[in-house]
Amino acid sequence: MTDWKTRLREADPERWSVAPVDEVARVRETVIAAASVTPSSGRPLWRRPLAVAAALLLAIGAGAATARQVAGNREALPIAVSPEGAAGANVEAAEDPAADVERQQLQFSTPGGTRIIWVFDSNFEVKGTLP
Repeated sequence: MTDWKTRLREADPERWSVAPVDEVARVRETVIAAASVTPSSGRPLWRRPLAVAAALLLAIGAGAATARQVAGNREALPIAVSPEGAAGANVEAAEDPAADVERQQLQFSTPGGTRIIWVFDSNFEVKGTLP
């Protein structure tokens, strides 16, 4: 039993023929000419890194501008603050005489029904160094 490669070789009518020398030379020159030409995409190689760097700078600039805008508008945010404080939210603070400072709280609820209450403590101090 023969395999398909052997059958193809045996059925090839040009198996023992030799190509003319001028045709071989012409094919060889065509292959060498095609191999020596470098494919050109039409764009210089520096454009892709330049585009990546420009996109990165644009993202950093947008982030810095947003941070400045948020920091500048912090006092102007439309937040409803309740001056009456959170009664019973912190029992130990109510018994402490130093806790007579007025507390403020922020309450809001999400569309899903979750209710969030933040209590702001004016006596809060960060123990680290800030820049």
